[in-house]
Amino acid sequence: MNGAISQEVRLLAAIAYGEASTANDPQEIGGIAFATANRCRAWGGKTVSELREADPNYSFAWNGSNARFNKLMRTPDSEIELDPGMKLAVDWAQKALANERPDPSNGAFWWDGLDFKTNYAMHPKVRKGFKWGDPSHNILGIPENRISNISHWYVRNKKTGKIVESGERGRYDSVWVSTAAHGSTVFWQHNPDYLKATGGKAYR
Repeated sequence: MNGAISQEVRLLAAIAYGEASTANDPQEIGGIAFATANRCRAWGGKTVSELREADPNYSFAWNGSNARFNKLMRTPDSEIELDPGMKLAVDWAQKALANERPDPSNGAFWWDGLDFKTNYAMHPKVRKGFKWGDPSHNILGIPENRISNISHWYVRNKKTGKIVESGERGRYDSVWVSTAAHGSTVFWQHNPDYLKATGGKAYR
């Protein structure tokens, strides 16, 4: 940890520390820090604070009820230095903001913890379709849920003026695909097939 902790580093460290399991797994904490920083970079180079404003639901840790997030946000720099878990989170936050690889999230922009398993049936990623990028990512022991989709182009009918379906734009079997898994956290990107078929943004 070098010098005073900036507010951006502190906020990112608190997200990683708050969202990770209490085991303080370096790869899990580092993955969450990188996933957040990756999304900031992809979304026009936002700061972590700007990301929080643009997508308030991105992290549950910053909603005020997460004890670990709150603890890191209010702990003085000198005391963070003495706490292995919080120091680890700050170190990873600094690396992630500097894009100092390796990236434990493997290029992810999102993550899920144990609630992905406990809330499986109602989870948005399950309902929209997800698949494992590698079988080893299935640390929670849950089945993937592929949903076949065909996307079409739409054009205006010159005679009627109505928007009508045109040729096929693309096909995809999931909106989400895993990139890595550490501790009790799975990391995600959008499926490239989904982005191609829908014209969606990788960071939205």
